Amino acid sequence: MLRFRVPVCARVFSHGFIKGPALLLALALPLVPTLSVANEPGSAMGAGLDGALETALEAIERGDRNGLDGALAGLESVRHGELVATYLEVQWLLERVDRESSAVAARLREHPDIPLMPRLKRQYLDHLAETEAWGEYRLVFDRAPEINPGTRRQCAYWQAELTLDEVLSDEKAEAALAVWERGRSQPEACDPIFDWLDANGYLDESSYRARVRAAVKAGQDGLARYLVRQGPTGLAAYRDRWLDLRDRPATAVPALIGAEGSAEEITQGLLWLAKREPALARKSLARARSQELVNAEQAGSVARLAALKAAYLYQPQAREWLTEVPLAARDEEVWTWTVRSALRHLDWSRVKASIDTMPEELGERREWRYWRAVADDHLGQSTAARTVWRELAETPDYHGFLSADRLGLAYPLPEAGREPTRPAEEAVATLADNPWLSLAFALHRLDRPEDARRLFNHEIDGLDDDVLPALAYLADQAGWHDRTSVVIARMDKLHDPAWYATRFALPHRALVQAQAERQGVPAEWVYSIMRRESLFMRDIGSGAGAQGLMQLMPATARWINRQAGLGVSPSQLADPGTNIALGTAYIGHMVERFEGQYPLATAAYNAGPGRIKGWLPAVPLPGDVWVDTILFDETRAYAQAVLAGMVTYRWLLTGEARRLGELLSVVTPRE
Repeated sequence: MLRFRVPVCARVFSHGFIKGPALLLALALPLVPTLSVANEPGSAMGAGLDGALETALEAIERGDRNGLDGALAGLESVRHGELVATYLEVQWLLERVDRESSAVAARLREHPDIPLMPRLKRQYLDHLAETEAWGEYRLVFDRAPEINPGTRRQCAYWQAELTLDEVLSDEKAEAALAVWERGRSQPEACDPIFDWLDANGYLDESSYRARVRAAVKAGQDGLARYLVRQGPTGLAAYRDRWLDLRDRPATAVPALIGAEGSAEEITQGLLWLAKREPALARKSLARARSQELVNAEQAGSVARLAALKAAYLYQPQAREWLTEVPLAARDEEVWTWTVRSALRHLDWSRVKASIDTMPEELGERREWRYWRAVADDHLGQSTAARTVWRELAETPDYHGFLSADRLGLAYPLPEAGREPTRPAEEAVATLADNPWLSLAFALHRLDRPEDARRLFNHEIDGLDDDVLPALAYLADQAGWHDRTSVVIARMDKLHDPAWYATRFALPHRALVQAQAERQGVPAEWVYSIMRRESLFMRDIGSGAGAQGLMQLMPATARWINRQAGLGVSPSQLADPGTNIALGTAYIGHMVERFEGQYPLATAAYNAGPGRIKGWLPAVPLPGDVWVDTILFDETRAYAQAVLAGMVTYRWLLTGEARRLGELLSVVTPRE
């Protein structure tokens, strides 16, 4: 079967590196037919597996055992066929644990090390717990492969212990007690264990108080009420005192200090107060310290939180409060927000002093070197500033681009068409000898992304560093953009000129450019957001429910579909065309809402537009200052990555790099 390879010059054009007459030449050249993938470096990766593998997977989905057996027979003469057959047998069993439990047990004993076995073990344990086969449960739980059982399976293991031995060891009883003392309801599988703890004297008043405290801290008031009903007499008053501290700290904390209450309650009350009224918390803390009701460590935790909360609210007094936090209570959050607070108020002397007092390892990070140089420049030390900026500008990242802008330098992007070196055949052969990588590539070709990634990730940690460039090359040739980026990061080659363009893939180019033009937004913005959101994995979802390439929430997708009149199906968020259309329309709405200010619109895409109003400054603020003082760490890093990515993608799409400074307009005050 023939496929067509695009000529080198046409591939270069696809990255936006040639124009004019060169373009006409590229389009005039014929497509060169080649035999399948026989001449490609990746041809050995799972060659021969695809047909039988696809047939087998389809048979598994149909529940067709005869079809599966026929496909397995077809694998007997294929390289790695035996292990692939084992993988397929496990896939069959994953859906039939209750019907073929003896086969499951045998596979777990015979092949504990293959990649799917942890998943099969978890499902088999669930079946054994449901059927109360406690002897087998304990045997399987203790054998390889090692898994993270989670609370439910751990409690089932303790139940197996109780059923078989009628007692828990002291160590296991203490571990079970720690689960009971958590501030949230636990799985039903834990109820027999908790009953045993109760019957054997472990659930005393101290334990009940510990769980009540945990429940109140977690906001689980229903659980706290339940504990009061079940626990010893007098627990209601204890619960109410903690609820008062949490819900009315401004009055409860001073009263508790006046009554010389316990250090634990006073400290927790002060922490709750610090979240609401940091100034009052500091005042109450001073009183508690004067009465020696809290120790230095407890006082430090309160001082830390009060200062940070003031900084998060961008209050000017935060700069002073953060410098007063005891050294023992200072962590990275304190050190960095000491700088950010000064930065937010454009206090360049304090910016420089705060960076200079940071731990050396922290202060040497690129972000802080950049801002120290900015401070130097504002303080009249431009020579020192330019020296630092010149060094930072050698790396094509967010603060490198900002530094280049300060100096008017060209960005350090690789020359057009720079690509990784074709790997040596020995390295490719080494990778082809790995059955699970071969299977991963075959699954990727068959559009089975979840298992393909699972197998790929299982194997990468065990590979020698010298074959990683070959693996990245093969993944790139296969269009496996997310795994390519993962391997490049593993090689620590993020800014290597040979690999730089490879990191920034351009999948679905026609879709992206059409939707970007339709919505009036730059295609480079769409690509940069897509890359940051999903690394081009169309099938992934977030814990919050976001889906697809641009990680859209279903409700947002439905809303923008109506708002923009797209007429697509928002339920099909795994479909690239649908996701790109909806996501591009939404970022178009964001940039319109925030009047063309890409930093604000980008931050809004990550954190939600409602939060941006609270992050706007009291006075006009330079765009780079605003970005680096965004409240949420995740959103700040997101904005930096997306904005820098816009520079790179403009270069890839047009051959020219847009200056980052053009995207960072002055952020104006909230109305």
